[in-house]
Amino acid sequence: MPQEHAISVMIGRGAPPVLFHYTSMEALLSIVESGRIRATHIRYLNDWSEAEIIWKLVLRRLAERKDASKSAEERRHLEEIIVLGNNRRIASEFVTSFSEDGDDLSQWRAYSPSQAGFSIGFSSDALRTQWVIPPGTGDPSFVGGQLLPVSYLSKTNVAEIDRVIDDAFDVGGLLHGQSGFHGPISGKDAILAWFSTIAPGYKDVAFAAEKEWRMVLSKPHKPMPGQRFRAGKSTIVPYIEVELNRGIDSKPVDAYMIREVVVGPTPNPDLSVESLKSLFSSKGRVEVLFKKSAIPYRHW
Repeated sequence: MPQEHAISVMIGRGAPPVLFHYTSMEALLSIVESGRIRATHIRYLNDWSEAEIIWKLVLRRLAERKDASKSAEERRHLEEIIVLGNNRRIASEFVTSFSEDGDDLSQWRAYSPSQAGFSIGFSSDALRTQWVIPPGTGDPSFVGGQLLPVSYLSKTNVAEIDRVIDDAFDVGGLLHGQSGFHGPISGKDAILAWFSTIAPGYKDVAFAAEKEWRMVLSKPHKPMPGQRFRAGKSTIVPYIEVELNRGIDSKPVDAYMIREVVVGPTPNPDLSVESLKSLFSSKGRVEVLFKKSAIPYRHW
């Protein structure tokens, strides 16, 4: 039972066939031309708390459990987990965000520039890639990858936080004593590793309307290969370029990564659809569908 439950948490519910990525005209063109999409270091996303929310809530709840426990052994065990959690490594995952909703007003406002926004509907199968492309020339690197549905937490949702903690303890018990890269795995290390694995799949409840999924790339215990850097608003932002439409064996797959494109609110929706048809036709991708946003939003 613990093993089956832990695995079910890792996999999560099945992804819908199409997931949408809100972006600019320039990014759309880059994705179509290169077959790649950017993933940004999680600590440099718009919501600065994204890498930390699960940790803050879990560590606080562990402290509450410790204070309420009548067992000295349990209190000591919880204190050890809390100390390790407070001294954990800095999050180093790279993520790209998608939504189940391809025509959402809040996301047009947040993620698409004035008069030139698009929502790209990707095949969810294409988003299960694990290939990072190095700058310049060189072979792609295979890294850890997940496609996760985002769960939304609030500090008052104690039942959900307890479930997350209990799942981690199940994993710790399951893996304790098994062989790892550096010898036998301790239950406490496995618990901390589990929290790190699922952390990118949680956000504050304020973002729940986005219905987000995340493509998460990681390289545990090693620097992420293929890192690039761009200028942000106040810092230099690390990112990677992820190859889509490439299978686990590194060979290209037949099914095209893009299923449809939604044209965001714009003064020229018909003209925009016409140019998109020309773009994808030039690539031999006549199967891609095109839609105009149905939202009566004017920002020009």
